[in-house]
Amino acid sequence: MKRLSAVALPLILVALAGCGSSSSSSSSTSSSSAASPTPAATTTASAAASGAVVPVVMQNISFNPPSIHAKVGQTVKWTNMDSAPHNVTYVSGPQFTSSQTFSNGGTFTLKLTKAGTIAYRCTIHPGMNGTIVVAP
Repeated sequence: MKRLSAVALPLILVALAGCGSSSSSSSSTSSSSAASPTPAATTTASAAASGAVVPVVMQNISFNPPSIHAKVGQTVKWTNMDSAPHNVTYVSGPQFTSSQTFSNGGTFTLKLTKAGTIAYRCTIHPGMNGTIVVAP
């Protein structure tokens, strides 16, 4: 069973990663219960096409990955996989409208419109911080 899970899980994650849409508004929150793939320790989306979705998972009271690279035109999608509520709150860099607090399964998306380094955090959990390096 463990062997099957080790083979099936990566295939499911790859399939789910392609399910994003680039037609979303600049930021939104939903309480969808769909699971998102758990990204690697760091994500470099600079090689991805403009408009691609870059995933960030909120799990174990942290953003995973804590730092990502993306391009203007791409969308970052945070998914709460914790039992605790979280939010995505602007700290510095190209400004965006912070999310509302959302629970397990909820999501927040942000379409990147300006180059620069964005710092953000969850104001509910001290030390839960993240960055997005946005290239032109």
